[in-house]
Amino acid sequence: MRSLFLIKFGIFSLLLFHLAGCSTIADEGRRARKDTAEIDMSRYQQPRALDEYVDRLIADGRDWQQHGVYIESLQDPRPIALLNESQEFNPASVIKLATSLAALHKLGSEFRFRTEFRAEGDVRSGKLDGDLILVSGGDPAFSISDARRVGQAIRQFGVRQVSGQLIVVGHFTCNENSTTDVSARVFAKHTGITFKRPPRFIQPNEYHPRGTQIATVESDSLLKIVQYLNSFSVNSMAETLAIHIGGPSGVERFLIEEIGMPRQSVFVSHASGLDVNRLTPRETVRLLREMMKWLDRHNLHPSTIMPIAGRDPGTLRERFTEENFAGSIIAKTGTLHSTDSGVAALAGIIYTRGYGPLLFAVYDMAEGRRVDQLRRLQDQFLKELIDECGGPNPLSSPPGRQLGLQIESLIRLSTGDFSG
Repeated sequence: MRSLFLIKFGIFSLLLFHLAGCSTIADEGRRARKDTAEIDMSRYQQPRALDEYVDRLIADGRDWQQHGVYIESLQDPRPIALLNESQEFNPASVIKLATSLAALHKLGSEFRFRTEFRAEGDVRSGKLDGDLILVSGGDPAFSISDARRVGQAIRQFGVRQVSGQLIVVGHFTCNENSTTDVSARVFAKHTGITFKRPPRFIQPNEYHPRGTQIATVESDSLLKIVQYLNSFSVNSMAETLAIHIGGPSGVERFLIEEIGMPRQSVFVSHASGLDVNRLTPRETVRLLREMMKWLDRHNLHPSTIMPIAGRDPGTLRERFTEENFAGSIIAKTGTLHSTDSGVAALAGIIYTRGYGPLLFAVYDMAEGRRVDQLRRLQDQFLKELIDECGGPNPLSSPPGRQLGLQIESLIRLSTGDFSG
């Protein structure tokens, strides 16, 4: 099996299979770029770990053309490992990194979302004779805790019942529910306020400010929100965040116009990574490189955007947990169970002793089978690669980094006081 693989996957033969189509993955009419010549192959030596990775894929009855790898050095953008790196794959939730960087680029790391609450009508004997108006600021992280504290603020204002409706202006999410109507019901339930009539929804362009402001909720910083959504891969948070940057098409434009990806190599239908999206492993690493540049300009560590494998809560908590590997990878996972017959994706930064930090993207299509085995194969491949690159170089906890990934908002009352 190894000799067959070496014949197929030798350094010079790589130039041939880069041209192969991934017909069950790529959309009709969309073709991977044949830009292998742009990669400096002069110092490339295919790692033994990659040979063994593909051997295992083939031995497991998988089609090697449905798997993509691109790894390069952060300090010197030379290739470390290549496999179908210019093919288009479904990145699943790895696309959240693009959404995150686009939002940070436009809004800034300290941007905070503001949700306003207004009472329209007179208050008598604990009852608001009118409507309670929620003016959404598109906060991706509005929580049940926020709803409860808003309820306390409203009761402090003297309102325990509302004879009218909860009127929600704009897109609103609460407790990671993606639809405004569900979120409104969750919010109303947890305020402890009784509403006489069901909620009503209006668009921002239909709303003219009225009534008396009771309270506002100011979100945590965008940077903390991004860290949380990538650690736990919260789809609703990513979709809501994308509204502020033009939705999925805004994310796609960012990748093309700001990152410089070729138009034919990227397609974004959902900012969360749900459904059908397309990126190549190589362009994913280009995104990671631009993210590292942005972080460096702002004196921030990669772990402020992505979780540390084997340490942080979230999707990477149970991966790379061995004492020597825990803390050696910061990355974003991607998982789909049915779309494109299943996807297991992982992209981020590997810290090695011999080669320093490496930027990587591994895209594995499940071919209609369970993704769990693919994750195990991914982890084994990356551990072997790390060992081949001088061993892991686990991170110390960055100074000032808050553990637990908690998001904390601030309630401002109409009196000017604050509530936790």
